[in-house]
Amino acid sequence: MKASRYVKDHVSGYGKQIKNATNKKFGINNSLIIRAVNGDNKALKQIGDLGKTGERLAMAMPSIRENLKAYIEGITEYNTALADVYKTGGKGAIAIDKALSDVTLENTRYGNLIEEYKTSLFAKLESENQRHEDSLNVIELQAWVDAQMATVNAKANLEAISNKPFLAQMKADADYENKMILHLLENGSDSDLSLIPKKHYSTNPLVKFWNQIREIFS
Repeated sequence: MKASRYVKDHVSGYGKQIKNATNKKFGINNSLIIRAVNGDNKALKQIGDLGKTGERLAMAMPSIRENLKAYIEGITEYNTALADVYKTGGKGAIAIDKALSDVTLENTRYGNLIEEYKTSLFAKLESENQRHEDSLNVIELQAWVDAQMATVNAKANLEAISNKPFLAQMKADADYENKMILHLLENGSDSDLSLIPKKHYSTNPLVKFWNQIREIFS
């Protein structure tokens, strides 16, 4: 008969978080305990092993802890001391090497600076001459472009003005044709097309004058 039928768990529901923590950290849970109570050999052996392990740890760990701590502290102190010694030695060696090389470095730097100053001066002079030449070229090109654009704009304005009579003539011809159609439809055989005025912009002397100007600029 299984004893688990009569075991009532009154606390687990109130301590779910610590119950889970106990299971996670130590592997101990209600299932393991109930199986051991019911005589499960595997569970009993596991709990027995846990007990023996705990007893050995409780007995031996204080001594193990002290010995290992002493060892760690000794090794730490030894290596820390070595590090301090070698760091000090390294700094001293660097200071000596730096002192020996400073004069040579400063002497080399002086010679390099003199050469750099000369090279920089020649480069700046050449750059200035090139900038001046480029600036002149830009000014000349801009003047030429402006002149060309002014000529194109002038021709376009002249053409726009001279085209006005022709555009007006096209509109006048369309208006005349529409009026002629309406006149014929309204009057039939009594129509008289001479009664419809017709505009003649393209034969105006002003148009001839503009045509002569267009030929000059074309």
